[in-house]
Amino acid sequence: MELLTFLTRRQDWLTAEEIVRSFRPGGERVAVRTLHRWFRFLHDEGSFVYYPYPRANRLGLQDVLVRVRGLRDPSVLGLLPFAASFKVEVGLGDSRPLVSQGYWVPGTAMAGFAEFWQTVRDRGLAEEVQLFPSRNTHYIYSPFEKVTTADGVATLQGKVDNTYFAELLRAHLKEPFEVALGEAYATYPLVIPLVVEHIWAHHSSRQVWDAIREKGEGAIRAYGKALASRFDRRGSALRVLQLHWSALLRDFNAVFLQPRVSFDWTSLRSAMFVSFAFEPGSTDRMVEAVQRCSERSIDTAVRPGVGPEAQCHLSCFAPSDQFPALLEVVRESHRGPEPPHVAVEDRAATLDMFQPAFCRLDWRLFDPETLTWRFDREQYVEQLKGLGVP
Repeated sequence: MELLTFLTRRQDWLTAEEIVRSFRPGGERVAVRTLHRWFRFLHDEGSFVYYPYPRANRLGLQDVLVRVRGLRDPSVLGLLPFAASFKVEVGLGDSRPLVSQGYWVPGTAMAGFAEFWQTVRDRGLAEEVQLFPSRNTHYIYSPFEKVTTADGVATLQGKVDNTYFAELLRAHLKEPFEVALGEAYATYPLVIPLVVEHIWAHHSSRQVWDAIREKGEGAIRAYGKALASRFDRRGSALRVLQLHWSALLRDFNAVFLQPRVSFDWTSLRSAMFVSFAFEPGSTDRMVEAVQRCSERSIDTAVRPGVGPEAQCHLSCFAPSDQFPALLEVVRESHRGPEPPHVAVEDRAATLDMFQPAFCRLDWRLFDPETLTWRFDREQYVEQLKGLGVP
């Protein structure tokens, strides 16, 4: 757990050789071979994930949370190839089930995206749909060794200080925000599949290259003659990938938000996912509320709204006994005219309903010649027409 904590608090994506230079558990040096062994064990036994989390807006993608009530056909959730997260919740205000699905939507396609969900409502495939566009999702991690026990129980053990992440969030919120393709992607479009494939837990360049090749030769050749000429020479193509990836990491803060670390949350006992939608009224109040909630949680995801109301959506994975304290923080921080929305995850329903198509971002929809994302609005709406209401 100390290793995972170390990785979250370095604004970089580190190789094993870089990690051992400064990671000293108990003051002892760790060998590179030992670290590789730990990573293999964590990946195989604990669904360990470690990757640089990209700024979606620099990819030309808008972060949007879709909340659906009264869903009558779950296949709706697999039609748009821009989904990034999925969860089934229960609203505490009305006890109604609620599907929360995160998307990275091409910025130029927001009108078509809204039309798709309006069609979902019009055809009676869902009773209610809410769209919450936000700035990039940020993650805050408490020191894992302070919020979990060795035998897998989620519990708060002493005071937690997450000032590091609060300051990182505050700094990012002060930056200008625009959904537009960044210079690095416009210059080297090949890094787009690189970045996307890393999200799905491919750790090495070779794994990424193999994953890209599985998408098809035609998709690769579209990214330029430089790579196409090396397509049949595995070593040369892999070298091109590594050079592009290294250039991207050298400018980490311009392209990425932070390193993302995750493991099999379901293996922890006495833990729960709870989400809040509230209006803190200002950026400072938002950051303060987020930090206070995060220090009673294991992993916290925050979506700062892009609207003038400064809304915020907060998702906390926390020890179950911290739920009342989280409610109190949100109640004190909320400044909106309506009560904050509170929901808890229905873990059984989430696992039962989930399909891989509910979380997929297809980089093949990016055109490297026009530097635009393709969003086939008419095709997606037409697919809706083929769905029936049970």
